[in-house]
Amino acid sequence: MSGAKEMLETMRERRAKTLEQVLSVPEEQMLAPAKYGDRDVNVRFMFYRLVTHQIEHTIHLTKTLNALGINQGEAGLILKSLQVASGELEGLIVGLTDEDLDRSPGEGDWTLREVLEHILSAEKSYSNRIDEALA
Repeated sequence: MSGAKEMLETMRERRAKTLEQVLSVPEEQMLAPAKYGDRDVNVRFMFYRLVTHQIEHTIHLTKTLNALGINQGEAGLILKSLQVASGELEGLIVGLTDEDLDRSPGEGDWTLREVLEHILSAEKSYSNRIDEALA
């Protein structure tokens, strides 16, 4: 059995591979036939089942942690929120083109690229300030 750090690394590697897989499936392939046990389903069903499975076991882990009296500290809770927000942001930009990123929704409004660059810049800035404060 792997230790907690190794398990996290394995989860991150698996997530990266899944992300590559999701990104590689064109919209028209979402209806490609697939098997789920003895059932005939499609690729879309499998992706939705994967999401549902993750949610199901996230709840399971939360319940188990509570039953064991293991409470996350503030840093863990912050990390959890950052992971959720980062995943949502990633999901919003999957499949966008460079043209999509550079289109302006209206006069004076930021393009998607500008919003994303701002998010990345702010994360770097906050991270640097935290490092300086802790040094």
